[in-house]
Amino acid sequence: MGFLNALLAEDLEYSFIKKGYDDNNTVLVIGGIQGDEPGGFLAASLLATDYNITKGSVWVVPNLNFASIIKRDRGIYGDMNRKFDYISSNDPDLKSVQGIKDLIVDQNVSLILNLHDGSGFYRPTYINDMENPRRWGNSSIIDQVSLDGVPYGNLEEIASRVVSKINEKALKDQHKYYIRNTQTAKGDKEMLKSLTYFAIKKGKAAFANETSKSLPSHERAYYHLLAIEEYLKVAGIEFERNFDLTPRGVKNAIEKEIEIVLFDNKFFLSLDHPRARIGYVPIPKNIALEYNASNPLTALVKDKDGYSVHYGNRVLTKLVPEYFKYSSSINKVGVEIDGNETREISLGSKINVENSVKIIKQDGIRVNFIGYGSQPIDESSISIHKKNIKRNYSIDKKGKTFRVELYEQKDGEQDKFIGMFLVEFASLEAFTFVDVAGL
Repeated sequence: MGFLNALLAEDLEYSFIKKGYDDNNTVLVIGGIQGDEPGGFLAASLLATDYNITKGSVWVVPNLNFASIIKRDRGIYGDMNRKFDYISSNDPDLKSVQGIKDLIVDQNVSLILNLHDGSGFYRPTYINDMENPRRWGNSSIIDQVSLDGVPYGNLEEIASRVVSKINEKALKDQHKYYIRNTQTAKGDKEMLKSLTYFAIKKGKAAFANETSKSLPSHERAYYHLLAIEEYLKVAGIEFERNFDLTPRGVKNAIEKEIEIVLFDNKFFLSLDHPRARIGYVPIPKNIALEYNASNPLTALVKDKDGYSVHYGNRVLTKLVPEYFKYSSSINKVGVEIDGNETREISLGSKINVENSVKIIKQDGIRVNFIGYGSQPIDESSISIHKKNIKRNYSIDKKGKTFRVELYEQKDGEQDKFIGMFLVEFASLEAFTFVDVAGL
């Protein structure tokens, strides 16, 4: 946990994650400068969350143009990648552009990599409409051949090494990479305004990696990660990752569960293929909603009747609130799992259960196991079995994960929400079904 964001899409700010050990040989990786290019921001997000840097320093900004990512827009205030030569003092993108400029010129940064998704497949000569010199997809972009007197200034040589390594693992011949030298200083009017050329002018080695918009998002991220890893190796940075660098491995990593914590750990969600709507979410009255998420691409955005949970440019679920006063009377509860000895767990956590769970009674506390009963009664001291739960009340489409909420009760007062935890039952395959007719 550790990515805290705003509740209005236009107020979302980018995340800045430092990994490894600070030194003056830092690689800065940037994703999401354009909000309609998921390959780039998904790859940068995986670098931030699923890589361990064991030697060297890596800085990651996975969601530079976060508001545009959430709205599936190239740039809600115009193309951010054309604002690095000049930007108006009134431009809403000013804070983000100036912030990333400050990181680029930081004395510790020696190599910058900007991730993009482009059209078609770049080829030096015309082959067909999708493979020609006007396309950008699956190319390594440099602004010029070299940059004298700076670390990693042999731009074309480094790009050639990266392209060669990517092509060794290309899924198809059509996916093979080529170097595209825009020769920006010779008068490419659009590229003169770009992030990479700003870096070049400031004496920093900068590259852009493009994947093709013709590919599914996980394959785009796959090619970006191949490039990222080779650039890290160029800089002498060592790393570990916790997934296989294959299209399937990348897809699984992208789709892993996302955890969201609200109100100082009182409300906790673990989202793995969640239902489209999660109702009756206890929200405090007249208090700003604060949350942390396990992934920097996650955002809760307020709308007219609740909060949409975004992951990149997808909406995972909708939280529909029910308003309560809050209590901090307890932060732990005793549970008995599958008939074993009682153990104490923290609110805002998830427990795994094979078949049954019992919540230990506490005076003045009402337990509500969402999906077990239909009346607002205390459901503590009851051995609750999976077979007795209404699966459509789960927070996930698999029907495995359920909310258990605790409320403070006092005579003459409305119940106050204390907190909750999640119960994830074993899959149906874990149970034995007996065909009685066959005995």
